[in-house]
Amino acid sequence: MDVLDELKNRFANAADFTARALTVAGTPCTLCFLDGLVSGAEIGELVIRPLERLSWQLAPEQLLERVLTGGAETAVALRCKDTADAEAKLLAGFCLLIVPEAGAAAFETKSGEKRGPSEPEVESTTRGPKDAFTETARTNTALLRRHLRTARLRLWETSVGRESRTGVSLLWLDGLTDPETVVRMQKRLQSVDTEDLLTPAAVEHVLPGKRRTAFPLLQYTERTDKFAAGLLAGRVGLFVDGLPVGYLAPVNLGYLLEAAEDKDTDFLSARFLKLLRLLALACALLLPALYVAMAEFHQEMLPTPLLEAIIESKQKVPFPTVLEILGLLAAFELLQEAGLSAPKAVSQPVSIIGGLVVGTAAVEANLISPAALILVAAAGICGFALPGKSFADAIRLCRFALTVCAALAGLWGLTFGLLALLVHLSGLESFDRAYLAPFSELKKNR
Repeated sequence: MDVLDELKNRFANAADFTARALTVAGTPCTLCFLDGLVSGAEIGELVIRPLERLSWQLAPEQLLERVLTGGAETAVALRCKDTADAEAKLLAGFCLLIVPEAGAAAFETKSGEKRGPSEPEVESTTRGPKDAFTETARTNTALLRRHLRTARLRLWETSVGRESRTGVSLLWLDGLTDPETVVRMQKRLQSVDTEDLLTPAAVEHVLPGKRRTAFPLLQYTERTDKFAAGLLAGRVGLFVDGLPVGYLAPVNLGYLLEAAEDKDTDFLSARFLKLLRLLALACALLLPALYVAMAEFHQEMLPTPLLEAIIESKQKVPFPTVLEILGLLAAFELLQEAGLSAPKAVSQPVSIIGGLVVGTAAVEANLISPAALILVAAAGICGFALPGKSFADAIRLCRFALTVCAALAGLWGLTFGLLALLVHLSGLESFDRAYLAPFSELKKNR
């Protein structure tokens, strides 16, 4: 069975598979392509018209050799090694010229339909660059080249996924990045055994290896300048074709607490904002658990006016404090999920109705206390101040766990939960790098 028959079998019942018969230099040939992945205008101008100008008779082997060497004045042609190679080139947007008894030549005639760079939607800044990554890996590498005009930028490409065959590009700066990290990432990409690599969740779960944690082991960004800064810091970058983000590794808490604005402000302002983020991290993680521990087990540690205010607000509430806090945390998560899932036209009204109308009505109906509502809202706002959705999601899960620990044993339970979290984080590594860096790398001044 020849290449054409094999391709027809593999693309059986595929309406976008096109096989057009034509005669070139007296030899019957077939032009194959996948409609939508190729540009019809380029096929006509760069392939069909030059082939039609070949008026003398050529044997099949001579015709294929003339096309591959450029003697036919067509677009640059590549030889297809076998049927699998021909299939891969078809799926990559190539057009194939199949010459019977000789082989096949592939012409790159990809369609120009793709989304251009736009402003970052999540990591927006007022003074920084406004170009964000797109779903096309080659466009992303071109954007990166505009920020890093150096020949030391290295680019290694492969495909991952038995069915999706997703293109993956690994980037690093020669001389700045640890070669062992590059080799480790290359081996990991080559050893990945999965059906597809199409979503950010698939990338973040598959590439780091055995991921038994809610905390991200890869950092993603949609900003080209932040990605370039990561490469300059000696990290490796990753582009996945089809995803409008770039991934950086290794990752630690120091990188996760950096925001896009840090590079666009002066040193003192950036350090002050980072300190505020650390305080926001502590508040988002501990406020609900501390409230439950104090209100249920350690009332004597609260100032008398504050204790009286809490007792007065709790007099008509029929639920215990722990159920009240856990219920509010769950309602906050549901409200956030509803705002993300709803269309943009109704997401803002949903947030307003849920946060103001329902919350105020619940307080007036004595179903929840005002102190609990304010405290959970403050913890939620502090969570929004954390850069990176994956990191913020992990903190939200830990907030639930610490609240349950405080409800079981007060401050003792909260302390145990914090120690367990610290032990868990200290045992995490991102490509053999400590996850608690730079805090775990502090040295005493001598």
